[in-house]
Amino acid sequence: MTPYAQCADTKIIFALTLVHFMGDFYNSFIIPLLPVFADTLSLSLAQVGVITGTMRLLAFIVQPSVGYFADRYKTRSFALGGLFLTVLFIPLAGISPNFFVLIMLLACGSIGSSMFSDPS
Repeated sequence: MTPYAQCADTKIIFALTLVHFMGDFYNSFIIPLLPVFADTLSLSLAQVGVITGTMRLLAFIVQPSVGYFADRYKTRSFALGGLFLTVLFIPLAGISPNFFVLIMLLACGSIGSSMFSDPS
């Protein structure tokens, strides 16, 4: 490998590491905030369970299908689009007025997290 190719690979690895860290950071920040959401929106324990279950379920459903398309079409938009969804929707959960809006925002953020976790 030429020194330039090694430098390019290092830059790509660093960028993907940063993207993955940012997405996982945003997505994992929801769990400590669940008591705040429960108090602010008067959520029951069942609703809090639905939130965490929905976030995990979407991760399992979306990752294999995004991985299939990422392998087939070789595009970087999966990683960047996933980061965009996560960084946009997870913080918006803080201003959600009710349970339905909260779960929709967190679902979109979880889909984004799943999108960048799997691309090849």
